[in-house]
Amino acid sequence: MPNPEFEGIGRQIEASLKKTGGDALATTVYKTKVADGGTVLTQIHHRQTPLFLMQGRAQAGVTWQSEAAFQEQAGNPITHVDIPPAQNTTAIYAGAEVRNGPHPEAAQLWLSFIRSPAAISIFERYGFKPFTGTTSAG
Repeated sequence: MPNPEFEGIGRQIEASLKKTGGDALATTVYKTKVADGGTVLTQIHHRQTPLFLMQGRAQAGVTWQSEAAFQEQAGNPITHVDIPPAQNTTAIYAGAEVRNGPHPEAAQLWLSFIRSPAAISIFERYGFKPFTGTTSAG
């Protein structure tokens, strides 16, 4: 399991565990089972989790949907299981140009590309969805 102390997805997984089984489930997975060795905390979950599964060091693991899709498409012996939406926690990724960055034209081209239909179709192959809401900067 991703370590929530330094892997953001760990906090998302912990939130999903709480949605599913309350604080008791999150405590069991992240405290009790870590203490007894039943849960192994990763440092780079999206690399270690598939590797641990393929090595037989783990029977199940939680990682990004995009990583599971990649492993399946690469032909590795991993099968994903979708988390029901009511129990899942999702993330929003953002891109931005860095003020006074050394390559502003390249940054603008990259941002234009990742919003393009071609890029969105690539992202969707790995489970990503385009952001359709609005946000406000604070």
